[in-house]
Amino acid sequence: MKKLCLLATAAVLVACNNDKMTEVLNVSQFYAVRVDPQAITLAQGGTQTLTVTAFDASCPAAGCNPLAPGNPISVNGVTTFRSTDTTVARVDPNGVVTAQAKAGTANIIGTLQNIPGGTSIPSVTLADTTPVTVLAAGATPPAVAGMTLTSSRATAGAGSTDTLTITYTDAGGATIATQRGATNASGIGRPAFFSGDPSVATVGTTGIVTGVKPGTATISASNTVGGVTKTATFPITITDPVTATISITTATSGTGIIFFPDSITVSATEAVVEGRPNTTTPGAVVTWAVVGTTLFPNTFTTTTTPNSTDCFNVTFANPTAAGAAPTAPSGSTVPAGNSGNIGTGGAGSTNPPLCSVPTGNNAFGKDAQARLFTIPGTYTFTSTTNGAKGTLVVK
Repeated sequence: MKKLCLLATAAVLVACNNDKMTEVLNVSQFYAVRVDPQAITLAQGGTQTLTVTAFDASCPAAGCNPLAPGNPISVNGVTTFRSTDTTVARVDPNGVVTAQAKAGTANIIGTLQNIPGGTSIPSVTLADTTPVTVLAAGATPPAVAGMTLTSSRATAGAGSTDTLTITYTDAGGATIATQRGATNASGIGRPAFFSGDPSVATVGTTGIVTGVKPGTATISASNTVGGVTKTATFPITITDPVTATISITTATSGTGIIFFPDSITVSATEAVVEGRPNTTTPGAVVTWAVVGTTLFPNTFTTTTTPNSTDCFNVTFANPTAAGAAPTAPSGSTVPAGNSGNIGTGGAGSTNPPLCSVPTGNNAFGKDAQARLFTIPGTYTFTSTTNGAKGTLVVK
């Protein structure tokens, strides 16, 4: 996955390129490098010349072309190239890649060292990677005239994934080959993927897009097949998540037992689009649990809770809205199928209260229960043990 991000502090710019973090002191405008082409497919014996371009930090973290992360700049630098598998592809000091007599993929790493023009200025080295795919003996790259990115939907909930399909076409518009996820029967090497705003959505090497937070982002892809470079983009909208977990925990500051988070938003509308948790009963699934961590084990006792119990009942202002989730939360010992308020059946029943995680066990709450929300609205809930309150917004 290649992505672009920028974190500015008083002293440091952090460049995120090809999943590698590089610190650059702010006295330098040397922010990022790109090796072009970004991905290559060659026949055995074929060649391709690579170039390394340096960029400044003029581009913000979002809203810029990730294939050109800033303005191109000239640096007094030394460029080097290295192949991770010389039995598949070799590269000379001038960046000329030669496909060897072995099919497969090798990464070519292009490195540029910026030699400072003055004293007391640090030297900065940045790198980028281009995968080179070499076809089987006798095979030649197809004549690619077009490349597109498509998907079954244009939205994904935060935390959800969406898989892009790459389609290659010839000059007449006929499909030459397709690639999707782990499927790549065409022989054509995968394109390089970029997210225009990785704070909203990230993209993996096989074109799997993961929502991070609500917003919009453009996914770009670039591939050079037989010396011809093609690019494609796919706009995606990230909505609120379709699942959420609300835990009963101790407050990190002050005293008290609280819901965390005490307010959260999920999207039942997006859950329907994604067919989650299934196409029969789609909706937003929210889980309530006592979740322990090393820092906050949450082993509540009768002396730590107001009602002389280590368990918690959760009641909803509108219990009918809290429908039954089709599956139980991971790690829970409570069977699926409960709806409405949590803990109304008492200890040992199929609808028990939420009890503390056993001492020394920081696993997910064993009494966790999930509820399915299908109707948009604002729903409040309360812990009858100590009066803690929370709000769930369903869109």
